[in-house]
Amino acid sequence: MSPESSPRPTILIVDDGPEIIEVLVELLGENHEIIFSTTGRQALRLVAAAPDLILLDINMPDMDGYAVCRELKANKDFRDIPVIFLTSYSDNEELIKGFAEGAVDFITKPFLPNELLARVTTHLQLRMAKREVELKNSELDEAWRLVRHQKEELAEWNANLKNRVLQQTALIRNKAEEARQRTDRSQTVTETFVNLFTKMLELRHTQLIKHSRGVATIATSMAMALKLQQAQRKNIEIAALLHDIGLVCASDRVAMFHGVLARDDYEEYMNHTITGEDFMYMVEELREIGRIIRHHHENFNGTGYPDKFSGKKIPLESQIIHVANYIYDLFTKETGLDVKYRITSKLAMVMGTLFDPELAAAADRAIQEFIPETEKPQSDSKEPQK
Repeated sequence: MSPESSPRPTILIVDDGPEIIEVLVELLGENHEIIFSTTGRQALRLVAAAPDLILLDINMPDMDGYAVCRELKANKDFRDIPVIFLTSYSDNEELIKGFAEGAVDFITKPFLPNELLARVTTHLQLRMAKREVELKNSELDEAWRLVRHQKEELAEWNANLKNRVLQQTALIRNKAEEARQRTDRSQTVTETFVNLFTKMLELRHTQLIKHSRGVATIATSMAMALKLQQAQRKNIEIAALLHDIGLVCASDRVAMFHGVLARDDYEEYMNHTITGEDFMYMVEELREIGRIIRHHHENFNGTGYPDKFSGKKIPLESQIIHVANYIYDLFTKETGLDVKYRITSKLAMVMGTLFDPELAAAADRAIQEFIPETEKPQSDSKEPQK
């Protein structure tokens, strides 16, 4: 369908402040169909119009946004409509409660027009892409149902009806080829989602995507050194590129932190691995990527997060990304002529605690390939062994 013939997405705005509704209509009305409500109960009636996105105020007198969202998610007809909360606050408890009720994002008042438009556009694109994946999966299911049906018929036929068997065999081959072509299209949808999530990182902050690409380069080099299968290498590349996708929902001071975080901020930062897995879970083809992202901060000795896995219980792909992340962070901090040597030395000191020692050789090769040639240190410049 061409852009000219595509229906404009519908947005339901729910806020008890008419002036807020007026601002949102002015910002979004040009490219979207807008319906609005000033109460939560009225919004639950208007949702029958099947909006593509709901902007929902949290603090309303008759029924707060949490309660409205809870009722929406309890209804199978409306639970898939993405809800973005509108709030004048941004404390962690409110964010956690909102996500627990089923919200996909928060927008803080007063609005920044560019941020508002970017978040609305991103979640509308996610909803359209999810619908496309569901449609493709439905088509694949139907194709395989037809294939199974034809095979069952084939088993019942008389062996002497050679011509009929040949005709039906040709039909099965055609159906299988159609299914293969649909699978190829499904891979295209996966690539679309990866590009979309990458764009979300870039919109959140250019340093996030720069960091992610650097980690992906190092992780892919390690996977090559370990001679992993192509499918496993591809999963590592995608998961490394998207390993920090959960930070798009974090506050600015957490997403862009340098140095040491305060305790509350660090707890928010640790949640980004789980949020990242939740993003991937929306797309069936990316759920394995989500498992890798969830565990990319687990330490070999069991001191990591979120599940405190240790040793071989940590997925190999997650361990590789964890090492690559560590190398890239050191690379951005180290200066001078002997960067390779100092990074390799620091990495060796945490092998067996943070990382599996069996990854040391692959990590060393990745360092050699990723970091430009530098002058080797003199013997008296080596750091003492610890």
